[in-house]
Amino acid sequence: MNIKEFLNLIARYKWTIIAIPTITLFVTYFFVKNLPKEYKAQAKISTGLLDPSRQVAPEVPSYSGPDLLIKINQQFTNIMDIMTMPKNMSILSYRLILHDLENPQQPFKLLSDDVKNLSAAERQEAIKLFHERLVKKQVLTPLDNYGIKLYNLVKSMGYDSKTLSRKLTIGHEENSDFITVEFTSENTFLSVFVVNTLANDFINNYSLDLISNKNKSITVLDSLLQKKESIMNEKNQQLKEYKIKNRVLNLDKQSQIVYQQIIDYENKKSQALIDLQSLQSALNNVNKNLSNRSEDKYLGAELSVDNQAIISLKNKLQVANNEYIDGGFKPANKKKVDSLQQLLNAQLVKTNDNYVNDPLLAKQSLVQQRITISIQLDKTRASVKDIDDELAKLNAKFTTMVPFDAGVQTYERNADVATKEYLDILNRYNQTNLDKNIGLRLQLEQEGVPTAPESSKKILYMALSAIASFAICFCVLFVIYTLDHSINNKKQLRHATKSRIIGELNYIRPEDRNIDEIWKNAEHYKDQLTYKNLIRTVRFEINKMLSAENLKVLGITRLQPENFKIFSVVSLAYAFARLDKQILLIGDEEMASEVQKLNIPTNQSLKTVFNNLTIQKNNRITFLNRDLEGLSLLENKDKAGITQVFTSLKNEYDLIIIYLDALNSISDVNEWILFTDKYLATFMAGNAISDQDKESIKSLNDSDKFIGWLINGVKRK
Repeated sequence: MNIKEFLNLIARYKWTIIAIPTITLFVTYFFVKNLPKEYKAQAKISTGLLDPSRQVAPEVPSYSGPDLLIKINQQFTNIMDIMTMPKNMSILSYRLILHDLENPQQPFKLLSDDVKNLSAAERQEAIKLFHERLVKKQVLTPLDNYGIKLYNLVKSMGYDSKTLSRKLTIGHEENSDFITVEFTSENTFLSVFVVNTLANDFINNYSLDLISNKNKSITVLDSLLQKKESIMNEKNQQLKEYKIKNRVLNLDKQSQIVYQQIIDYENKKSQALIDLQSLQSALNNVNKNLSNRSEDKYLGAELSVDNQAIISLKNKLQVANNEYIDGGFKPANKKKVDSLQQLLNAQLVKTNDNYVNDPLLAKQSLVQQRITISIQLDKTRASVKDIDDELAKLNAKFTTMVPFDAGVQTYERNADVATKEYLDILNRYNQTNLDKNIGLRLQLEQEGVPTAPESSKKILYMALSAIASFAICFCVLFVIYTLDHSINNKKQLRHATKSRIIGELNYIRPEDRNIDEIWKNAEHYKDQLTYKNLIRTVRFEINKMLSAENLKVLGITRLQPENFKIFSVVSLAYAFARLDKQILLIGDEEMASEVQKLNIPTNQSLKTVFNNLTIQKNNRITFLNRDLEGLSLLENKDKAGITQVFTSLKNEYDLIIIYLDALNSISDVNEWILFTDKYLATFMAGNAISDQDKESIKSLNDSDKFIGWLINGVKRK
């Protein structure tokens, strides 16, 4: 988006933008100058939701933080939605219409024609019907038009729900405990009546509905509570009977004791096995010591040899004594006895010196140890057997407890579930009872009172109308700018074509399109002077490009047949003629009519030149009609012949301008381009470029002969 162009568009329509809001402002003033005064009444309802002093025993909220605020806001929203429900609005409508019907001398509004047309009997009947509907709290609908048309009566007075809702506002300020009810009308007493009546009726009806709903809930909960209590008692009784039948006092405790005993006996068995292994090892060592021959000396083997020597000497001494006595006490025998006695004494002394302690005592000690260990080993083996027997009994006892434990757990679980359900229902029952007695209680904290009229909104309405009309104008211009793809100046054309722009020519009104008059009297008219100067600029650019290569044949084409002005081509030829150059202008019948305005003969044709190779020169500008009687250029003459003709014409004229057909038309324009030295394309400002045009532009940009664009009809400031 080009901001500058958009601002230029706004500037172009600035007087329209100023005029429309101004007119709207005045029209609005005439509409609002007689607006009646409005009176606003306000009532406030206290809910107690955010007032701790109103909560005797507030429920512990199950929410916290943002969740609690959301829940409270939902309660406020529910209350406000209930207030505007059809039932409550219908009650308000009944109150209002009854007031006017019962007080025709002091109605809130001027009585409507429907009310005035009621007879006395119909008025009383209508009052009776409205009272009945008020008692029953029936909703008023368009179907209530049988007999006396109740709905039409209410609607004619503007007391229907839809009409009242337009001036009724019910809101709640953040962090406030109050719900505000506001109503605006042309009668301050009507405003007061509406807010107070709606608030009081809503509080009464809401309280009654709340208590009724709580009573229904209590009835349902009481019935459910009795069922749950019966189920709970039944499950507890089943648990009790099962324990008595299976002689289970406290299965958890009993199983824990048995299990602990099993663990203790397992520990005893482990210790007994350790002791048994130790005793067996000790017994093996004792037996090894007693049976080991390398230790016979230690065990008394050497002592046995010494004893045998002593015994042998004693026997010999006894025999010697007997011989000595029997031999009659011979000295020889005496000497033998003394010798043996000395040997015996020496042996005894030796034995006493070698063995201070009795070596038999060690062996006796080992034997005694073996006996003791054997006895302890037998006792330990017997204790292991006793422990195994006791473990078998305890395991059997523990095994018998497993099915009982499963049964007890099943019954206990059922009893716990039933008890939990009962307590949950009991808690809800108690909470509902509590809410019924000390729950939410709405109060009319502030009644509506008559007030002074509201400040006039005339200025506000006028300002809004002016702002709205200005915004609409602005938006319309923006839409026009957004949807407008037209090209209006050379900058836009350069951006769209990505090509060189030779120049632009401003818009000239049809009645002023006479180049000769423009050239002579342009100083008196600004747009004509601008056109004259711009055509000179274009002439200079074209002349510079042609002179650089000494070229003389210039073609002028365009994109679409209808998007072209012949006047610009004639103007260009006239501008070159003003340089005292001989100009040959080749064009069609439409150009011929434009050239005739300059008193230039148009009777010569290009076909004649092709045939005779002769042409009659005119002063400065000569015109040739390029009509070839339905044949194309190359169908009239071959390329060499046409080249020879144009070469001859180049010798006669300083510049040849050929008015070509449009690129997107069905014609022989490409054949004509073959015989031009250079050619340019013109574009009419205000037109858009189509997809087909883009293909033609691409072919132009790829051509070596194409020198650029000339945009016509530019509307300048």
